[in-house]
Amino acid sequence: MPNTTDIKNGLGFKLSTDGQLLAIVMPCDDKIDLDTSMVKERLQEEELSNLFVDDYLIFELVHRYNHTNTENFEVQIGGLRDAKADIELSANKMKARLVLQPSFGGKVITLGDVENLLATKKIVFGIVPNEMIEAALLKNHPVDMVIAAGIETIPGIDSRFENLMPVDPHTERKPLVEEDNSVNYRELGKIFMVHADDVLMQRIPAVPGKNGQTVLGEDVQYDGGLDTPFSGDQRGVYVNPDDENQLLSAIVGQPILVPNGIVVSPILTVKSVDLASGNIRFEGSVVVLGNVEMGMKIYALEDITIQGGVTDAQLECRGNLFVKNSVIGNCELIVGGNVEVSGGIRGYEEKPLPKKTHQTRIISQGSVLAGFAESFHVEASIDIVINKYAMNCHLMAANKIVIGGKGGKKSSIIGGVTWAMALVKAGVIGAESGIKTHVQAGSNPYIQRRYTELREGIIECQTKQKDIHKILEWMAGSPEKNHDETLARLHHTLTKLIAEEGTLQAEFNELLENMTVMENAKIIADRGVYVGTEIKINRARWSAEENRSRSVFTELRREIVINAR
Repeated sequence: MPNTTDIKNGLGFKLSTDGQLLAIVMPCDDKIDLDTSMVKERLQEEELSNLFVDDYLIFELVHRYNHTNTENFEVQIGGLRDAKADIELSANKMKARLVLQPSFGGKVITLGDVENLLATKKIVFGIVPNEMIEAALLKNHPVDMVIAAGIETIPGIDSRFENLMPVDPHTERKPLVEEDNSVNYRELGKIFMVHADDVLMQRIPAVPGKNGQTVLGEDVQYDGGLDTPFSGDQRGVYVNPDDENQLLSAIVGQPILVPNGIVVSPILTVKSVDLASGNIRFEGSVVVLGNVEMGMKIYALEDITIQGGVTDAQLECRGNLFVKNSVIGNCELIVGGNVEVSGGIRGYEEKPLPKKTHQTRIISQGSVLAGFAESFHVEASIDIVINKYAMNCHLMAANKIVIGGKGGKKSSIIGGVTWAMALVKAGVIGAESGIKTHVQAGSNPYIQRRYTELREGIIECQTKQKDIHKILEWMAGSPEKNHDETLARLHHTLTKLIAEEGTLQAEFNELLENMTVMENAKIIADRGVYVGTEIKINRARWSAEENRSRSVFTELRREIVINAR
């Protein structure tokens, strides 16, 4: 490689002692119109093309050469460059990559240099053969190759627990995992029965994995392969003596899945309904020897019998419900038969409750009997009988409501709404404080409620239609704006509202045709009526402007008639 080349057309080249490639420009008579390709051809002719050349510097050289006629100058356009090599290690240390930048007339990378790099990086395992490295070093262009690879681990398989019970998985009783990944230990699913010696669960032993090794020679432990035994909680079950990986039922009862196992609980009785039992769903009758605790639920296809009390719970059955003590707090009781609560029912006062998910109410398709009632909504398809008093309640019965059993001297209706079709009877209606107490008879409360719902629904539909018509009129007055999409949506909504109004109106008309009143309906206050009481029988109303003694209220020609008997 020459240090200085001949000057042709005023252009020559020189390699300086410090490895810089210089272009030499001198004035001449045979100057040409130079371009970058000509410069590279000259470098090829002068055996300098193996050096590093900066295209931008060549461009500047060409520009200066073509625009200078008398100036002598030298300018750098490239130079010698040594080859470079580096080894990059992956984050998991399972791969090492050799990155090579080629030599431009400078020092080259040898196999020894690469071996030194490997030693510096402490890479000792999975290195490719030397022949592959030498072949890469001979290439005259950048190289990026895997030079060493470790051995990946093979994960193990944890022991598994296979449920062998002949049930739909959706009916298995296990804690419910909510959407936020919290566990609801009250909700354990539907109950079903297993029998003694039934096969319940099979344990599949763990399968170990294989360790790996990094390119640094480090061992990597495999994941998984945890050999978990059956749960230590083995109530009502036993391990099969012929198969240590199999659980059998020891008794007749309710199977409940637990982590890594299963337990069987007796079902003849339930001591109480709480977090230990979970919510109860059973296709038969449920007997609770103790209490139904806060937040719990019972669903039964037949009867529910509770020897204790109920607090802030939900009960639902198709048969009858009996509660020996009281029903307290935010409780909801939906019953297909009769309801008897010996102690009484007491809800919360009328105020918002945090996270309230159901109404404080009793809905019975039969009759309701309770010791007392406070701040509760009670509906019965037949009768409601309260032994002592009803305070601030909403009572509805399709037949009669009687407050006060035999000899009940303190029976009263105080505040709230009391509504029965045939008869409402109590010792006292209202209170000395003058609290507003509404008592109604004559019309069916359920039909009347539906009547009100339908009327309000029709009015709401009509109001929405009027609003849409106003918008349509406004749009019609602004033709310069494009309302096509909005108009289509409005007309679609209007069509739905008209159809909905028609459906509601048809049901409303049918209800009016079939609506009847009980002409001999009565409201009886055996001992008296206080100011603040409002009496309604069919369409006749009466308000107590002064306290009265025993009163029997009936209706005649849309007027309230009051007698002492």
